[in-house]
Amino acid sequence: MKMHTDPRGEAYRQVIDLGIQNAEWFVLGEKFSTEPGVDTSARERYAPVLNNLKPYLVKTIVIQDKDTKEIMKELAKLKNTYDSHAFYGSGTYYFYRCCEESGNVLKQAANRLADWMYPRLPEDLCFLKKEGGDYLYSVVHERIYGMEVTEEEAAGLMGRITGLFMELAAHSELDCLLEDAIRHRTDKLYISGHRLTELPERIRELGGLRELEIFEQDLYRLPDGLFELEKLERLIIMTADLQEIPASIGRLKNLKELTIQCASSDRPVPGYQANPKEQISLNRIPPEIGELEQLERLTIQYNAIRGLPAELTKLKKLQVLDLGMCMVPEKPDFLQEMQQLKYINLSQDSLW
Repeated sequence: MKMHTDPRGEAYRQVIDLGIQNAEWFVLGEKFSTEPGVDTSARERYAPVLNNLKPYLVKTIVIQDKDTKEIMKELAKLKNTYDSHAFYGSGTYYFYRCCEESGNVLKQAANRLADWMYPRLPEDLCFLKKEGGDYLYSVVHERIYGMEVTEEEAAGLMGRITGLFMELAAHSELDCLLEDAIRHRTDKLYISGHRLTELPERIRELGGLRELEIFEQDLYRLPDGLFELEKLERLIIMTADLQEIPASIGRLKNLKELTIQCASSDRPVPGYQANPKEQISLNRIPPEIGELEQLERLTIQYNAIRGLPAELTKLKKLQVLDLGMCMVPEKPDFLQEMQQLKYINLSQDSLW
């Protein structure tokens, strides 16, 4: 069962206890290259953690940097032997015995599964069962987390551990998904496949949300409650058409990435075609966009936008401005003032 996001704080500590109780070993990896010239100085930062775990070390497996085919062969052998998400690149893999003491080291070294990533710590904490397979796994760079439990077991664990937010079949019902998201105080949420025309106002109850991704082709308007999520750092909206970007967008003071992709379909049928961009409702960027002082990436693709607000110059941290397939006739002169921009796309190219 996958997790919507990784547990943190007390939920993380309870999940570590579950791993210790239900698995034989846990595995940590150092997947950086050992070739000459590669900086491995960060290892010194987490050396105390490796030292604290040393009494529980069972074995070490090293996959040397070499020909890609040879690496893949060795990884295939490991995966066949242990059936685990832990192994996917060259590096050093440490197997540790599961016991209360080794679990305490894990609980003291990190506050969530996402912390197990180089250079802060060795990577991708996974708990392996004696008979093979993962009990608990993490692939942090891809933000993949999960537990090998049944749907019934997952629901029971969620009832016991606030902050353990698993992907249940019942979450096909939006009310159930939102109810669990609110109860587990999730900081990340993906909404898709619910045939929404607008978001429920209950979205405002997700006060700890930092990432929100919505893929709903019929979503046409954004509710005021969305702009009460003051901790939001990443907002992605994919839909066929969007009425507007409300002026309330300026209230999301912590937003670092805003992506809106029109002409998107979450259930395309044979022969599906998006409306011509001239017919897309989204035709302007509100000047309040300039109030997003933390914004680093602004992407609005396939739209009827014909001009850019001069308030964009207030975005001193903006590095990417991508209005692919828009209707802006020429690049505004004020963009030359934005020396920090690393990428600008104001193309008018069509999808066809």
